[in-house]
Amino acid sequence: MSYIDAKKLRREIKKKDRRHATPDEVLFIFEKILEGWKTIRIYNTIIQSNPNSNVEKKYVENISTGNCKVYQNELDEEKYNYYLILREKVYQYHLLKKNKTN
Repeated sequence: MSYIDAKKLRREIKKKDRRHATPDEVLFIFEKILEGWKTIRIYNTIIQSNPNSNVEKKYVENISTGNCKVYQNELDEEKYNYYLILREKVYQYHLLKKNKTN
């Protein structure tokens, strides 16, 4: 393994650990943000459905902005493509929301 590959792998592991959410939880957060849910409601739903989840409210708030990387090796191809589409929609949602307030 080359130095560059090892560096990429270290970064990927670090970002996954810092995310504190599974890829499926990230997809769930994105879907609910687009439906207009508040982050506290999303957080409560995740905790009620999976009490062992590592997600905290501040992580849900961060992920809900679309600022969250899910790697291709974490999901099958269909779900990964769905994630990319959702992430773009979340970015657009926040841009529209930001433009309305200005």
